[in-house]
Amino acid sequence: MPRRIETVFSEVDREAIRAATTAAERKTAGELVVYVAERCDPHPEVAWKAALIGGAVGVLFAVVGIWRFGGWGAPDYAWILVGLQLGLLIGWVASLFEGVARRLIGDEALSSRVEGRAAEAFLEEQVFATRDRTGVLIFVALFEHRVLVLADQGIDAKVDASAWRDISDELALGIRRGKPTSALTHAVERCAELLSEHGVAAPDRANELSDEPRFRRE
Repeated sequence: MPRRIETVFSEVDREAIRAATTAAERKTAGELVVYVAERCDPHPEVAWKAALIGGAVGVLFAVVGIWRFGGWGAPDYAWILVGLQLGLLIGWVASLFEGVARRLIGDEALSSRVEGRAAEAFLEEQVFATRDRTGVLIFVALFEHRVLVLADQGIDAKVDASAWRDISDELALGIRRGKPTSALTHAVERCAELLSEHGVAAPDRANELSDEPRFRRE
């Protein structure tokens, strides 16, 4: 969907996320980066998977129809061809629906691709390039319905992994409930509190990474 990001986040929403990031960083020397990707991968396999499944189902229906109504000189092969073509078309159209596409991709593949894209974003945005290695990336993949929080080594070793998962789970729940902006601002606040609780408390005068949320259509 070409305007997916604009549909979910208005300019007002973006400013609210930026302001929340600025406010949160006043409590800690850590750096927080919000990154929203429209999708992490084009997932080219979805269309042909859906078409093949649709084609197979179309042929099956055609065979059942021939068995029930065929014979007596009817062009049975033509019905199989029609069933195949209709099935291919219906399968391809079905693949355009995000819910269908995600099911065809599968949870494991979705999670793997989101993790890979989040790692790329961590490097692209130089979340690692802070003085004490205390950067945190809050990554949201809209199409894949996945959220990840990645912390740099200066803070990650000090915080139990379950704490980051809790923030991710809360953020995902907020987005699922139709409140993505408030969920993101809350996640930013939670990350800042976590940094402060684990010794990254004194605000740094230098803003090492921009507070602007990153929105990427990919």
